[in-house]
Amino acid sequence: MRKLNKKEKRSKKSGSLLKKWSFLLILFIQSLQLPAQTQLFNLSMKKVSLNDILMELKKRSGKNIVYNNNVIDKYDKESIELKNANLEDVLVKILEGKELNYKVIDNVIIIIPKAQIKKSYSVNGYVQDKESGEKLIGCYVLESASNKGVLTNAFGYFHILLEAGTGKILVRYIGYSDQTINLHINKDTTIVIKLSTQPINLDQMTIISSNSEVTLSRPQMGQMTMTNKDIKELPVVLGEADVMHALQILPGIQAANERSTGISVRGGSIDQNLFLLDDAPVFQISHLMGLFSVFNNDAVKEIKIYKGDIPANYGGRLSSLIDIRLKDGNMQNYAVSGGIGIICSDLNVEGPLVNDRASFIVSGKYSYLGWLAKLITKGIGSTFYDLNCKFNAIMDNQNRIYISSYYGADNSSLALNADYYNNTMSIRWNHVYNPELFSNVSFIYSNYKYSTAYKSTNNNNIFNYSWNSGVQQISLKADFNYYLDNYNTIDFGASTTYKNFMPGQLEGNSTAINNITNAQPLGNRALAEQGVFEHALYISNQQKITDHLSFKYGVRASLYQDLGGGHWVFNLKNYQVVDSFYAAQNKIYANSYSVEPRLGINYRVFENSTIKASYTYTTQQDQLLMKTNGGGPLDVWFPSDNNIKPQTSSQYSLGYVQYLFNNRVETSIEGYYKIMNNVVDYKDGATFLDSNPLFTIDQTSYNFETQLRTGKGYAYGMELMLKCDFEKLNGFMGYTYARSYRTIPDINAGQQYLSPFDKPHTFDACLNYNLSERLSLSSNFRYQSGQVTTIPIYVMSLLGKPLAGYSNRNDYRLPPYQRLDISLTIKSKEVQGEHYHSEWNFSIINVLFHPNIQYVNFNANKNNPNIIDAKGVYLFGIIPSISYHFNF
Repeated sequence: MRKLNKKEKRSKKSGSLLKKWSFLLILFIQSLQLPAQTQLFNLSMKKVSLNDILMELKKRSGKNIVYNNNVIDKYDKESIELKNANLEDVLVKILEGKELNYKVIDNVIIIIPKAQIKKSYSVNGYVQDKESGEKLIGCYVLESASNKGVLTNAFGYFHILLEAGTGKILVRYIGYSDQTINLHINKDTTIVIKLSTQPINLDQMTIISSNSEVTLSRPQMGQMTMTNKDIKELPVVLGEADVMHALQILPGIQAANERSTGISVRGGSIDQNLFLLDDAPVFQISHLMGLFSVFNNDAVKEIKIYKGDIPANYGGRLSSLIDIRLKDGNMQNYAVSGGIGIICSDLNVEGPLVNDRASFIVSGKYSYLGWLAKLITKGIGSTFYDLNCKFNAIMDNQNRIYISSYYGADNSSLALNADYYNNTMSIRWNHVYNPELFSNVSFIYSNYKYSTAYKSTNNNNIFNYSWNSGVQQISLKADFNYYLDNYNTIDFGASTTYKNFMPGQLEGNSTAINNITNAQPLGNRALAEQGVFEHALYISNQQKITDHLSFKYGVRASLYQDLGGGHWVFNLKNYQVVDSFYAAQNKIYANSYSVEPRLGINYRVFENSTIKASYTYTTQQDQLLMKTNGGGPLDVWFPSDNNIKPQTSSQYSLGYVQYLFNNRVETSIEGYYKIMNNVVDYKDGATFLDSNPLFTIDQTSYNFETQLRTGKGYAYGMELMLKCDFEKLNGFMGYTYARSYRTIPDINAGQQYLSPFDKPHTFDACLNYNLSERLSLSSNFRYQSGQVTTIPIYVMSLLGKPLAGYSNRNDYRLPPYQRLDISLTIKSKEVQGEHYHSEWNFSIINVLFHPNIQYVNFNANKNNPNIIDAKGVYLFGIIPSISYHFNF
């Protein structure tokens, strides 16, 4: 553990350079917008031919105008008088009354007879897996002749305009065989495209995957996609493939600490990430106090990660969006899969209820760690379970229904008796109004609650009570995709949400409750539940200007309203209570408005490379009180109100992507600069969550807002990644340079300090090598700067007792973190006609046996109380594990 040197502290010079960099980025974005400005024309011509008018227009506009002289020479001379008309108005005027029309192709204006213009028709439908019927998200559907296409949306739907006549569309999706479909188009056509997962010989084909084409053509930054197959290829902890552990190795994402599933994205805190499970928010993502996540990998279809450039249809968090989509269920055949590990097992059952019309999937996981622990030590144990259920039905070609639910719970008696659970449900209705307009209407429910039980005795009085906290959310939202043409896709929608926060609630015998609530006259204040309404509207457009240039722009507007619960509300000034007012039941007493612009730009430099830039403004109204920086089930959610204002963030990003070696290697570099306002942290010497449970409840119920301070946060960094996908070898290597700072009054004497998530250097190497069709070897290595910390630096005597003095906030750093994990997977031999398949996974965590210090315990020396002893604590030594997986 060492003190941070001056180079590691943010100087005025570096701040000046960052401001200049941000200014240049804004200029770059603005310069790319200049070509889109409207050019106006004044034309005054007397008795001239159509050829003369077109030549003059070509000269003034600088556009290439192509036409056949034999076609236009037959028209008489005419006069034209136009003022302040744009190019489109000029063309319409000069072709008025003639059997001519125009088309714009690649910025070239073509004048042709109306008879030669083919009518365009809509080709729309769904893309799905041929064997299971699972809808494929982000699949690339393109017209073969022009190589222009669209992506399937979150429900596998696509829409493309094609000219009448004979045509072909090509469908590509990573991991599937390309499929070409011949069409005779004379009307709007709806089709269902089924892709096969037949193996492809990579050495005998040119790879132009859907993934590379999407990356190169779309104005979306900081977005990555993972599937459950990607997660299974990684080394596992205690035999369990975990979604959050997989996300923590991606560039720009870091684990809050080794014993936490919480993540920090680009210098943000762990509460600034929005986790959606089939559109339902998940407020607590951990099991076993953070060792595992609540997401069952076998039930997951796809995960999309947005690191700051969050689409306009999502809001409520500053740093990232983790959009997890569950499998729909096999519509063709019944299937069973599962696994047995060291501490838990899982089982998944799916199949059709009506072939090709309705299906289900049920996925469960159960941990028997608590049972094993109780065999060793009575009264000590911890267990958890998860249950995912999903049903979907195709009503007709225009309507489809999805019903998803999740229930998970933990029961722990390790340090205290604590129970906590998550429950989510989403009911979604897809409707196709017409080929151009797709809608999804959702009803969403989410509930998180934890309960901690206490038992104590004082003066022969027995205190039995529990401390409960949680948050409940009910939402109704409507999302629309409008496919204006092949160049514009407009997304818009609205939502309304009711949230009920329960920061703290007591249950127990009257003796305990009276003793606690009478400790302070105002103790009942925050024990009351807090209701909130949140409403939002959004609209965005993804527009292709040319084959090289495309934009994504939109705006999100939201209104956050705090509701009275028939209790007193306090006003704070300088973080102290100055007065109060009574908020009647369901009366709005605080409003917060937010307008959040989003902008993205993509300029395709060459066929295999692109430059991207983006600006994103986000607002976060929900706040989280964390007992530790790693987060956990004991954290408390509470709303922004008249005292604690919503957090806001402005993020600027600039990046470059290039594909090499026939698109088998992806290289990228991305830089960002983020400014955050109203970030929350504890004041120096905060007393929140004292070790005494009675005092804890009292302080939490009344005083927690006085323990908090708000101010500014800054984060900047650069992410480099090299990703490969060969026949034998696949994986990625990444390096991230990232800094994160806070400047908050009353913390660190108002001076700037490092945020708890400042880790300047991170290197990751994640590789998977297929030794044969049955054997594969995986490895994951991470090197990262150590965690910042605050430590006691001296001891003084006060009234005969030793008193420790502490360093500046986060002024020291723990030793660097490094860990190497490896795994070997052995698959069963493929036998023709055999439906049962299995595999063994052998993993070793921390092969190098490096003690990664998570925190330091400081204690007074037994022989000399003026000396402080420090002892580092680490979580993992070498941990071998074995697991068995099967499917049939």
